[in-house]
Amino acid sequence: MKIVIDARLYGLENAGIGRYIINLINQIEKLDKENKYFILLRKKYFNQLEFKNKNFKKVLADYPHYSFKEQVFLPLQLIKLKPDLVHFPHFNVPIFWWGRYIVTIHDLIKHQSRGLETTTRRPVFYWFKYLNYRALVWLAVKRASMVVTPSKFWKKELIRRYHLPPKRITVTYEGVDEKFSNFQISKFSNKKIFEKYKIKKPFLIYTGSLYPHKNVETLIKAVGQFNKLKRLYLVIVCARNIFYKRFLKKVKNFGAQDYVNFIGFVPDEELAIIYPQAEAFVFPSLVEGFGLPGLEAMICGLPVLASDIPVFREVYQGGALYFNPFSVGDLLKKIKKIIEDRKLKKELRLKGKELVSQYSWKKMAQKTLKVYREIHSRSDSILTPKEG
Repeated sequence: MKIVIDARLYGLENAGIGRYIINLINQIEKLDKENKYFILLRKKYFNQLEFKNKNFKKVLADYPHYSFKEQVFLPLQLIKLKPDLVHFPHFNVPIFWWGRYIVTIHDLIKHQSRGLETTTRRPVFYWFKYLNYRALVWLAVKRASMVVTPSKFWKKELIRRYHLPPKRITVTYEGVDEKFSNFQISKFSNKKIFEKYKIKKPFLIYTGSLYPHKNVETLIKAVGQFNKLKRLYLVIVCARNIFYKRFLKKVKNFGAQDYVNFIGFVPDEELAIIYPQAEAFVFPSLVEGFGLPGLEAMICGLPVLASDIPVFREVYQGGALYFNPFSVGDLLKKIKKIIEDRKLKKELRLKGKELVSQYSWKKMAQKTLKVYREIHSRSDSILTPKEG
């Protein structure tokens, strides 16, 4: 079987999707020695990556996402490659590609979190872009031979919104990079990293973007309330983009500059040093695709405070302490509890480490490979609109 994987979003700069693609390709390269793979890459990683598996071949596809080039030139390139199956790890499937494909839908957050606060575009351009997004997702899932998604929650949402048969959606839970548990921490590296990022103790930590649905404003307010009683810092690991600049204004309005520390992007190796030193990892999202940062914190031995939403309940199970994401008071109460109750903190650390063992990128890749083989074995790989 000849399989194409669209890896144009390869790389940690592409957040969760980039990490998913990295691990998908790494694991499948180890697992599958039979099928032939063509990995579509942008110029940066086309020049950097080398594969050990002789059945893996790099293909330069330097077309930006959501672009005219993607819609026109990518289908032409796929026609030349003549694949049996294409895996698109994001919803932006070219409209003019009619071959067999599976698509990974990580979430439908943009369906719920929308409006001018979520964009850098002008109103007219934003709504045009939003309508295009909705149309692309509809086409992607309706024409796919199989939809892959990281949780049962999003499977239910896909069924509800697009009336897809359950058998056309496969849940593949994500995993945790081994470097988070294997990295050796020395006193020297600990001190060096803390000086580099100007981190003061005691502190809570949040890792992720500053989009409105991440609800970080509620976290800052709760830490502000805690600081009226006792000193506590908040370390925020995030990209320094337009949303970061917007958020800085809010922090100034709250008078939170003294206890909020934005440290920008941090490599995994350094996060593995910072995480164990925190009081807790706090994940205040109103909606989330999977919640990988919480698992990464758990594997480092850090207790997790998570918003009480379906995805987190499914993924973190009994390994986190939950709070109402709409209540500053409830989050403040849970922060106090996790800092003051040593027994609870130890319990959460143990439960978290035990929970993480359930998730692995290898399992995710094995299940994805099973999907590839299943689709290839079908004679009717693309279901008709009536069936979908």
